[in-house]
Amino acid sequence: MGLVRKGISVIHFDETYFAQTKLLQYPHEDLDFRQMQHVNLFCEEDSLTILQKQLQKRKQKGITYIGSGNYHYITYIILTEMTKPFTLILFDNHPDLGNDQGHEESLLSCGSWVSYALKEIPLLQQVVIIGPTTISQHHFNYHHVVIFPFDGRHHYALKSILSAIRTQNVYISIDKDVLNTTEAETNWDQGVMNLSTLTYFLEAISKYKKIEGVDICGEEHLSPHDTVLPNYQAGFHKNEKANLAILKTCLKGSRQQTRGA
Repeated sequence: MGLVRKGISVIHFDETYFAQTKLLQYPHEDLDFRQMQHVNLFCEEDSLTILQKQLQKRKQKGITYIGSGNYHYITYIILTEMTKPFTLILFDNHPDLGNDQGHEESLLSCGSWVSYALKEIPLLQQVVIIGPTTISQHHFNYHHVVIFPFDGRHHYALKSILSAIRTQNVYISIDKDVLNTTEAETNWDQGVMNLSTLTYFLEAISKYKKIEGVDICGEEHLSPHDTVLPNYQAGFHKNEKANLAILKTCLKGSRQQTRGA
């Protein structure tokens, strides 16, 4: 098992990744969306169409770095490219299932994209969300959604998580705000998961499931002027370390699949 698709893509909505030089040493495909408008937090229809066309052209579709969690809805666009029934496995401090006000959101957003995917993508069989601390009863009312909340006081057995994933093919989306503030620094409130716990789950899923793709977001916004400030340097080094740990875990699973082929 392991990662089915190959290659790394890095999406640039801002200059965040330019400071992560160790990450960018890995061969990758760059997608520059820095000049796009109406894409921060919400994505308007015209911008969505442009993003879909550009993402479909990319050749490296194994692992995608999205940037800030403000653009997590990019996962929805990637999921529309899936060709087999699959499960979305989401590591996130927020379920991204929309609000509980009883009405549909008119625009795709970083907080509603999972509910959009459930409604619009027939091949999406279920969603398994791991790690949120920000949940309500509303989030448990969705069909085909299994949530494993994290409160820092108990741990889930690997078997219980794997048994919740009913399809052989999966797609994994990771928002680093699922991690505690010691191991990542994002622009959203963060969870309590350890990086070692995240990579442990990733390695296990890679061993037993076919991973159609992985994406990672949760960067803190960074401008070129911020790179010289000590506080920002500590933050992006922390995020780069987490990004590299996730990347190496995913690539390890990909190599295992190659050897087993």
